[in-house]
Amino acid sequence: MTIARYICKQILLITAALSFILLFVAVLIRLLNYLGDASDGQLDPGILLLLMSFRLPEFIQLILPLSLLLGILLAYGRMYAENEMTVLIASGLSKIRLLAYTLISASVVLVLIAMLAFSITPWGLLNSSVLLEEQQDLNEFDIMVPGIFQDISNGARTTYTENIEDNQIQDVFMHESESDRLTVAESATLVQDDEQARLVVFAEGSLSEGMASGAAFTVTNFAELAVRLPQRDINIDLVLEEKALSTGELFSSSDPAYIAEWQWRISLLILIPVLCLLAVPLSKVNPRQGRFAKLVPAVILYIAYFGLLLASRDSVAQGNLPPLIGLWWVHLVFIVFGLLLFNEKLPSLTKVKWSARDAKT
Repeated sequence: MTIARYICKQILLITAALSFILLFVAVLIRLLNYLGDASDGQLDPGILLLLMSFRLPEFIQLILPLSLLLGILLAYGRMYAENEMTVLIASGLSKIRLLAYTLISASVVLVLIAMLAFSITPWGLLNSSVLLEEQQDLNEFDIMVPGIFQDISNGARTTYTENIEDNQIQDVFMHESESDRLTVAESATLVQDDEQARLVVFAEGSLSEGMASGAAFTVTNFAELAVRLPQRDINIDLVLEEKALSTGELFSSSDPAYIAEWQWRISLLILIPVLCLLAVPLSKVNPRQGRFAKLVPAVILYIAYFGLLLASRDSVAQGNLPPLIGLWWVHLVFIVFGLLLFNEKLPSLTKVKWSARDAKT
């Protein structure tokens, strides 16, 4: 049990560290995308942190399998490189027992992914989808960013404000390209009329029409001007319905898209033991090679595995692949490949020739 605890600790510590690093990168990239949408007026900057928290479970469940694979390779690679594994094998540690210890470590990741895939991630995606859909009910002035010209609604309107204080938009500018109208005002506020429609009320300003045509134009000064803006057409990808449904609802449906989604969630669990089967033989390195010797082929193998799962999920959802075959064929292929690796039927990837000099280094 001492050996098992030591191996589990090594794998889990490295897996946790890698997960944190990969999660930080993934969140940063997604946050930058959302910040770009916010600067373009697609999103209210005030919802970014909440939106990211809803998407976080999805990122974690996708990162954990890769982190586990790399964690096993780095942990065992170090043990092989420093001859720790050689001593353990000489003491009676078999490949089967090593695989069993690896699966014990992976069970922690498996339970976490199960919680995420079957419960937490669908809940988060549902809330993020609702949050994004609510953005369509806001008009441009709800999400204005001071000091930035915002081109919104596919160029139909361009808005600008110098400052926003106490829900009052100051020194505001709005150009409507289709009607060729330019509105400039000292301030603007958002109100609702008796029909619950959203209005923008400009105060102390001027309205110019026909300036872009180069012909005669008119300028009208006003003390107050109310403008009703239509619902925005935002270009943000909303979460597909099936991703936000519970696994029970997916399982009871005969819709190909729903079947593809529940097979995908189960596949995330099957992925973990299969990766362990692949990682144990791939982690075997010569001390001269170093602990990183098999990282590149392992990552390529993982990309192929994950890519085939994604492609099969899309094929099932589109009705091009029978659900009976579904994503299962991908797992079967890599299980067979893993068994060949484990039994050293593919020596170019797994077999390490030991010499007396290597054992002493």
